[in-house]
Order: sequence, then C-alpha cells, then structure tokens
Amino acid sequence: MRRDFFLVLGFITLCWLAGCGSTYYKPEPPSLDLALVRKPVYITDYTDKSTVALYSQCLSTPTQSTQGVINSLLCSQALLGRTDVSKAKRQFALKRNRDALKRLITLKIAKKEDKAHLHTSINLTVPIQFASLMRAKEPALQPEIIGEYGVAIVVKDAASLHAPKHYYPQEGVYRAYTLIFEGVKIVNGEAFVSLDAKPIDKRTTVRVGNNAYLARYSPGAAYLALLNDANIDALSWKGFVGSKLAEQRRGIYVIGELSHHKMPLIMVHGLNSDPLVWRYLTMAVLNDEWLNERYQIWHVLYPSGQPPFYNAMKIRRELHSLIDDIDNPLITREAVFIGHSMGGIITKLLSTQSNDDFWKTTFVAPPSIISQQHEKDIHDLFIFDPVFESSTVFYLDTPHKGSALATSALGYIGSSLVSIPDNLKHLFSDVLETLGLDIVQPDMQPFIKDAKFKSIDMLKPGHPLMTALYKKRIKGRAYSVIGSRKETECDTREVCLLLSDGVVTYDSADIPDALERLIVVSKHNSFKSPEAVAFILEHL
Repeated sequence: MRRDFFLVLGFITLCWLAGCGSTYYKPEPPSLDLALVRKPVYITDYTDKSTVALYSQCLSTPTQSTQGVINSLLCSQALLGRTDVSKAKRQFALKRNRDALKRLITLKIAKKEDKAHLHTSINLTVPIQFASLMRAKEPALQPEIIGEYGVAIVVKDAASLHAPKHYYPQEGVYRAYTLIFEGVKIVNGEAFVSLDAKPIDKRTTVRVGNNAYLARYSPGAAYLALLNDANIDALSWKGFVGSKLAEQRRGIYVIGELSHHKMPLIMVHGLNSDPLVWRYLTMAVLNDEWLNERYQIWHVLYPSGQPPFYNAMKIRRELHSLIDDIDNPLITREAVFIGHSMGGIITKLLSTQSNDDFWKTTFVAPPSIISQQHEKDIHDLFIFDPVFESSTVFYLDTPHKGSALATSALGYIGSSLVSIPDNLKHLFSDVLETLGLDIVQPDMQPFIKDAKFKSIDMLKPGHPLMTALYKKRIKGRAYSVIGSRKETECDTREVCLLLSDGVVTYDSADIPDALERLIVVSKHNSFKSPEAVAFILEHL
C-alpha cells in the first residue's frame, strides 16, 4: 500500500510538471464596441466609381458603427472584384473585408443583431471560434492561417462525418471552415447580410468579381481547439495499468478529415503515454500547406501495458478496417509511421514481413499444429504482412534491444501494477493443455508458461522475440531519432555507445538499416524536440 501511494503521488507530480489536463490556448475577446445608427444608409452600388475613387471611399468609410461596418464590407468586396487594383490596395481590401465579417459575426454570437438592424443568414447554433483570435500558450502550437479571402473559423461539427464516428476523437470533430460574404439586401432600411460557411481544409479558390482568391482556412486552429478539450491524456496511466476504459477507447483516431487520397501519417505513442505527445509534430504538419494537402494524420491509442506484439496485432486489424472503409486501393500503397519508444517497436511490427521467423522463435512445430479454434489470434500474433506496400518509419527513442530499466526495481514495480485482459492471459492455455509445454521453444517457455505478457516483460534486454525483431528489416525506409541527456555529437561509435536518454541507450536505439540518424537532447521525450520535428518534416 505504501509503495502504491508513492507511485500514485509520483504520477500526480509528473502530471503537475507536464501540465496534465491543462489548456493549450486562450482566445482573445472579440470587439463589440459598435455604435448603433437609427436610420442607416447603405451604399450597395459602386459601378459608377473608378477604382481610385472606390479605394478612397473605402478608406474614408468609418467602422465605428454597424452602418459603417456593412458599408465597409460592401466597399471592400467591390474593390476586391476590380482587375486594376494594386497589391497594396488589395491587401487593404482583404483586411477590411475580414475585419467587417468578424465584427458582424460577433454581433450575431452576442445576439445583438436585431438591435443593430441587420440580419445574417448563417446558422450559429453550433459555437464557432475565430482562428485569428486563438493564442497558443506555446509558440510551437500556434496555428497558421492559410489563404487570404474570408474569415478562418473552427466549428465543432459532429453532424457531418464522412466515416463511422469511432474513427474520430471522442472529444468531438473540430473542422476548419471559411466564412465568406455573399451580399446584402436592404429591406425597409434593415440590412440582411448573406454569408456562407464552407468546410475548407485545403487550397480552395473563391471568385470575387473577375478575380480569384485563396480561401482563408486553418487546420491547425481546428487541432488546437481539439487539444483544448482533449481528455485522452487521462488514459496514459490507465492505459499502462490496463483499465477497461483504456481498452474501450483503443483505436485509430483521424485528426481533421478522413481522406480517400491523402497518404496516412500514423503516429504511435509509447509506454505510459497517449496521442497528445504528438501535438508539436501534428501542428507542424497542419501548419504546412503542402504537407497538410499530402498527408492525413492518424493517431493511435492503445493500452501500453500490453505487449507490443499483441498491440501490433490489434492495431493491424484496426488499420485494415479503416482502410477497407476508405475503399481506395491507392491508400494501401504507402504510409508514414512515427513511433516513440515502445511505439517504435509497434511501428516496425506494422511495416515488417514476418515470414515464419517469430513463429519459429516461439514454437518448435509448424503453425498447422494449432487447432482452428485457437489459430486466428495466435497465428496473427506471429505471422503477418506489412499493412502497406511500402512504409517510411521514424523511430524516436526506440529500445530495439530493450531497456535495462525494465529489469530494474522500478521496472519490476511498474510491471506489478499492470493487469492484462483475460483473453490475452489465457491465449495459450488451451494449446499448452492440449499439446504440452514442450511445443514451445525452451527460451520462450518462461514467458508462455507464466503468462509474462506485459509490455515491460518484452522490453527486457535479450527477449527472444525482440532479438528476432531486431534482425528484421522493414519494407520501406527507416530513420532514427536518438535521445541523449547532454551530448548530441559523437565522433566514433565507441563514444556514441556512451550516450543515453536515461531510459534507452544509443546502442539500443540505433539500427543498422537507418538511412539517417539524428541525436537530440532528450530525457526520453524527443517528440518535444524542435530538432526532431524539423528532421521529420524535412524527410516527409
């Protein structure tokens, strides 16, 4: 009891230091300081004005009243439709247009629309957030706004899913939208402002008069809104010790929109962890217009107390299910995996051709010895194909040769707190009862006989299956990010072997088939390293 108390106390302290349950941004308050005009006058027709005169009119239109805001909107819209507008005047008109739209929507949200003698047609029953007013607490999480025309907003929109709900975060679906002005109709002195809200998450052209503009959107802002409401980080510890809630929420979670053509970028967390560790990398990808249009981001959540081979089997099935729902053969051609720590072991298992190497490591007889009743799970545990035809894998702080920490007193205590599901605990029971323990290879017998199926058991250096996996090569390209507590350079391998991030040594994190290696300062948390994020972006 005393030991458990200190472990829980330590976990709470870690949460306090890391900011568990913290908010990630603070919205700036919108402005509502608009004067109301009793008998407003609106100018809806600028066809008789030259572009120079139109610009002067826009420049002199005050924006301190609702009348001025709507006239500013009409004037800037007319200016954006002209073909002889200079770059500077176009930028002025774009900003005026955005500012006017934001102020009108702010009135709508505050339910002061009728008092202002205007009516907008947009439905705001679902709360929205202005991307431009979102200020991340960390610079690395500040979302970029892409494009120029319209207002980038975030809508929590669970009603318009294009795939089964279980592929999206349970906190909700946050989508990037663009607010666009369509026109104004004046009836009895009241302005009816027509706006449109389009879900936009890629480069999209909008026509204004004779000109084309890129719609303004922010997939990063949608992700930041999700981060702020996220509760999945509460499953880090629960996933490690094996709670039923963590098992229920295991799965693949699509960040943004599920795509039928974008390449999957799949991120797999490590031991006692959760998908929020990928927030820096995820935001960096979403903030890059080209990367955002090339990749769709899938976060993996799994109970990390269970062994990597078992989790890989489950995740493999979940990936196949998701790919089947997408129903586009092109999706299976290529993917990118990014795995931290034990997540790196899982990514390798998802991108490796097993042949019969793992089976022979475990059993002395061929797969045909296993009866039909038990064949499926045991077979899929050891014999499998890569999920994708080719994969690019980034390993971060990955213990390919295990970690000495797993054999320490801390590892023993951690393992004692883990509970595994009964279906895993009894996976081999009937086989052993029917065929006897001699069917199992001698060096695997202690693990099978005593049901040592916890992740920490497998991460002990010298585990037979880990040794067999180390010799395998993935079907694709591999890169390694190796953590070090201090030094990030080493001239010789002998010097490199002295490096460690406190959990995984350089020798364990290094693999012969890595095309490139990067050493970063890390206390087993290279997912936070700006250098690691930049390295991954450079090679995507």
